[in-house]
Amino acid sequence: MTETFLSRLQFSVHLWMSRLSYGMSSFRYPLRRELWHTCQQTLKEISTTTTPLECSEIWQWAKACEKVDGDLAEVGVYKGATAALILKVSGKKLHLFDTFQGLPDSEGKFEKGEWTGTLGAVKQNLARWESRVEYHVGLFPESAKGLDVRFSFVHLDMDLYAGTKAALEWFWPRLSKGGAILSHDYPLSDGVIRAFHEFFDARREPFVPLSGCQCVAVKLD
Repeated sequence: MTETFLSRLQFSVHLWMSRLSYGMSSFRYPLRRELWHTCQQTLKEISTTTTPLECSEIWQWAKACEKVDGDLAEVGVYKGATAALILKVSGKKLHLFDTFQGLPDSEGKFEKGEWTGTLGAVKQNLARWESRVEYHVGLFPESAKGLDVRFSFVHLDMDLYAGTKAALEWFWPRLSKGGAILSHDYPLSDGVIRAFHEFFDARREPFVPLSGCQCVAVKLD
């Protein structure tokens, strides 16, 4: 979504609803206190329009996959807020893939060059975890060329069809059993919807739409 006044207003409303423990955004329960504190602190530190509800899903899935063998990955880093959240909840190595020049193409409601977080800014935001972060700069999947790694948790925030489909095709065979791929922009982006249905409709593993603009799939074999 274009970073407009409306999107920022929606984010602010969701943030305040979360603080008031309203509905799906409720974080008042003891088991969610650590989650809420981590999400709240991260959103204060690094600018993002990923909502507290969506951040909570990332936090919970990354934590759940901590016992699964493999590294972590994020494709579509923006300014590094969700990467910081993943690093806070996990002690594993995180691979970050991005052009660091914004979206590579225009598609639907998305414009080329949107959501730009420079490599320098992201490195500064994630400086405290420097030893656990590996940057892969360029257009995916070319930016992953030569990388031979197994993964336990992958977060996609790519907005567009081609990139999302390529990421599913590249990461799924490299995902450990029990590992998960969580994507932003479902059902916000027609391209992400198309990519997930094309990839998973012929497979026995389901993908599950989540509250907010996310979906997730778990590797069974």
